[in-house]
Amino acid sequence: MSFLSAIAVIALAVMLPVLLLLRKSGVPGVGSFCLACILSMLSAGAVLTSTIAPPWFDVVAGSTLTVAASLAALNGFRDFLGQKLLRLPLLVATLACTAIVPGVFSHVFESRDVCVAFSAGLAGLIYFLTGIMIMRHWSRQRAIAPYVLFCCVSAFAMAALNALRAIAATTDFGSAVEPQMWTTALVAARQLMMPLFLLGVVLLLHGWMIANLRHLIAHDELTGALSRRAFMAECERMSHAASGYGRQTAFMLLDLDRFKQINDQHGHAGGDAALGHFTRIVQQTLAGRGILGRLGGEEFGIVLAGVGRAEAVAVAEAICTAVRTTPASAGKGMTIALTVSIGIAIAKSGGALADLMMQADVALYEAKAMGRDRLSIADSLEAASSASARALAGPAAQMRAAAAMAVASAPPLSNVG
Repeated sequence: MSFLSAIAVIALAVMLPVLLLLRKSGVPGVGSFCLACILSMLSAGAVLTSTIAPPWFDVVAGSTLTVAASLAALNGFRDFLGQKLLRLPLLVATLACTAIVPGVFSHVFESRDVCVAFSAGLAGLIYFLTGIMIMRHWSRQRAIAPYVLFCCVSAFAMAALNALRAIAATTDFGSAVEPQMWTTALVAARQLMMPLFLLGVVLLLHGWMIANLRHLIAHDELTGALSRRAFMAECERMSHAASGYGRQTAFMLLDLDRFKQINDQHGHAGGDAALGHFTRIVQQTLAGRGILGRLGGEEFGIVLAGVGRAEAVAVAEAICTAVRTTPASAGKGMTIALTVSIGIAIAKSGGALADLMMQADVALYEAKAMGRDRLSIADSLEAASSASARALAGPAAQMRAAAAMAVASAPPLSNVG
């Protein structure tokens, strides 16, 4: 038993620095998990002192530390899953009962079995509640799903081991086996299960941190839309998938109208607020029908796989209407009126994404030239029109830049509703 407890202490001592290092990463719940690791290490260490400490010390100290570790783990998962932490009075009352009840039964009634059953049953209940909470509230992120499952199973395993120990201490359960051997086996299994449980926690926290970093890399920090690189990769994937089924792909190029004037009149903070507001409106209007990416500045892209001309036009018109009728807040009761111009290109099965974007760019310039706050749809990607688009793409970009310079030199127009 002492040998297994020593192994548990060493394993927990190895995991503790890893958990402490994660505190600087901002992972939720890591502080409580560090505390759970320390308390578990002390609980396992209390078993090592059974030969030199008074008989009651192993029961009272070990029981209190075990329950305290389970409460810390529960609080850690509550924090990680976005739930409210257990209140301090509840924690103090639970630990007080855990320390007092074993102490009373150990000294007054001299009943070690009742002390063990009480503390093991309480710890088992806490781990059972932990497993139930993980099942109910985890975020369903695929990247961390295996680690969540491991932690959930480990929590239920800890609950089962503690429950068996509580039952074995007060009944003849396991009487077919020599009682001391049965008790030793349960305690040993629980001692070794705790490091495995915390190993699952470490893997879970690392998985969450990696998934969060990947999300930050793939998304624009200001607007939350996909970054240019991630958007282009997703466009390629969706385009190939649609082509495999013989379906069309619609690409939209969106540009906020007179965005430089918004920056000039409301400052960069106002411009940032307008971009964030615009992104939210577009995503709400899309309602999952396509993906949105920020290509740079006030220019965004949308790709709709398996969508024809009529549906793409309907989506674009809905976006124009939503943006026009929902001004952004500029603070202090002021609002910023926004409009957007959209260029649309439709590619048939097998159409190149580069050609599709080129067509959409030409269509966007046409929408700008026709007065903004509207959409324009390019011709289908036949050979002749594709060649025409290639010829017009460069001049279109130059004309858009010249138009932007002309707007910048003109007197600012009011964008406040």
